[in-house]
Amino acid sequence: MMDKLDQHAPRIADMIHRVAQDTRQQEKRIAVIFGKKEIPKVNEGTLAIYFDYLKQHLEFPCHLTGIEDRGCFAWEERYRFNPDREEEYEERKKQEPSYKDTYELLNFEDEYDTYSGLSVKVKRVLIGKYLSSLRKLDHVIAPKEGFETQL
Repeated sequence: MMDKLDQHAPRIADMIHRVAQDTRQQEKRIAVIFGKKEIPKVNEGTLAIYFDYLKQHLEFPCHLTGIEDRGCFAWEERYRFNPDREEEYEERKKQEPSYKDTYELLNFEDEYDTYSGLSVKVKRVLIGKYLSSLRKLDHVIAPKEGFETQL
């Protein structure tokens, strides 16, 4: 059952509710990889486990999407809650990578660290531009059944 939306800002309240639900689901899926109820802290050991899991379970071609306007997608934050700037946002998305775009995973970087996490090289599917070192891979889960993966 969905909570009653804030009548003054129903769009924002609905977005926040959906993001919270999605985050909880992602956290549960990631925790399973480690055999835990909660995601363990990031350290060299947990990164190695996660990296090995991803290399073993991702099937290529693998398509990724972003989940939030952070990192290389930080430019989008100013548009997220401002529907009056939708045209400007759509124009800017033609030139810059968006967390809403689809990307093809090309490869993993072999080195990783606890500050930067895991890095990958991806190709923006619609426009064909390459991005390197796209971060936030700590949120990736890709079951073999062919589900689209999210960054």
